[in-house]
Amino acid sequence: MKREAHSGRKVTSGHTGSLAGIHILSSLPSRELALLAVECEWRAVAGNEIILNLAQAGGMDGVIFVVEGSVRLARSMGNAGRIAYTDVNAGGQFGEMTALGVIETDLTAVAREVGLIATLPESRFLELLSREESVSRALLCQYARLLRAKETGTPSPEAEGNVSEGTGAQRVYRELLALAEPQRDDAGGDCLRIDRLPRHRVLAARVDTTEEVVARAIAELVRKGIASRNYPGLIVADEAALKALCELD
Repeated sequence: MKREAHSGRKVTSGHTGSLAGIHILSSLPSRELALLAVECEWRAVAGNEIILNLAQAGGMDGVIFVVEGSVRLARSMGNAGRIAYTDVNAGGQFGEMTALGVIETDLTAVAREVGLIATLPESRFLELLSREESVSRALLCQYARLLRAKETGTPSPEAEGNVSEGTGAQRVYRELLALAEPQRDDAGGDCLRIDRLPRHRVLAARVDTTEEVVARAIAELVRKGIASRNYPGLIVADEAALKALCELD
C-alpha cells in the first residue's frame, strides 16, 4: 500500500500478531491463519496517524485488517465538499472493494487510537476468496447485513461503533469526544479541550446529520454546564456527563 505517512512502526517477521479476531476469517483453522499472518505486512499505528491517503499517494495494493484499535475512513461525496465517514473497528477490514474491482480514488484512512493493522497482498486475498468458501460467504453476508441495515435503519453488527449509529446528537457528542484532548482548565482542574471546533456543516457531514442538530447538540451541552465555548474551541468540563450522552438507549 502506498502511504502518505510513514511514522507507523512496521512489525518485523516473528513479531506479528494474530488474525484470529478478524471476522471474515473466523472460520479458518489456526494453521491457515498463521500462514496468512506471515504473508501480511504488520504495522503498529499511533492515534491520529494517517495510514493512507489515496488522493495524494496512489492506489492500494492490499486488504487491510484492523487487528487492534480502530480506523476512520473518509470518502469524498461529490463536488459539494461533503465527506462520508466510516469507522472500522478491530476485527474489520477495508480495501477489499478495490481488490474486487471497485476503484477508490479519494479515500483517507486515519487511526483513531493506538492500534495494529495487517495488510494482505491483493493477489493473496483474491486467491483466498476463490479457495476458501467460508471467507467469501462471510464477506457476502457482511455486505448483505450492511445493505439491510441501510434499508431498514437498524444497526447491523458491522455498524457497531460506526459513525452512523445512534441519534444525530449522540453522533455529534461522540465526535466531540474523539476531537477533544485532556488539558487543564484555568483553575488547574482536569478538562477536555477542542482547540478549534470544526464548523457546524463540517461536523454535520462527518456524522451524517444536519447543521441544526449540531447547533442544538452543542447548545445543550453549554446549557447543562457540561461544556463551554472558548472561541474558536470548546472546553468540556464534565467528561463523564458527555460520555453518558453518547450511550445508546
